[in-house]
Amino acid sequence: MDNGKKLTTAMLCALFAALLAGCATGSYETVPNSAASTTQSLDQGTVVATRTVKIEGQSSNLGLYGGGIVGSAVGSTIGRGDGSVLASAGGAVAGAVVGKKMEKALSAKLAQELTIEMDDGSTVVVVQELKDPSFKSGDRVSVLEARGGYARVRHEDFEISQY
Repeated sequence: MDNGKKLTTAMLCALFAALLAGCATGSYETVPNSAASTTQSLDQGTVVATRTVKIEGQSSNLGLYGGGIVGSAVGSTIGRGDGSVLASAGGAVAGAVVGKKMEKALSAKLAQELTIEMDDGSTVVVVQELKDPSFKSGDRVSVLEARGGYARVRHEDFEISQY
């Protein structure tokens, strides 16, 4: 393999890895767009059970196309003439399959399933991304629920100042 093909392959692999890694979110809690500019009801309750679960990752065309491009570039370095063309095509197909699966695996998130007994006597179950500090049985929590069923749970701070 000549140096030009090696450099191209290395650059494509690095670009693909950077795209899959995504942007850092910092220390802010991320909420979906649907939660912005909506009213939410707020109720209190107590966590009665927790378990760690995994939120399935998602795959988009980024993994498919990125994997295909990288696979094609790697495949084109194999053989000469028609063999190189066939290896490039095979690499594109294999890369697309692997890229899609890789994106799905990298976007999966650890989460907590929280069973909460609300103060009104009802019970709700909410699954949300695992954050520190995690929830445990006995924790007092606030459940914010928006129209459409979106909900999130946060630790309750009962030291509310009196006006």
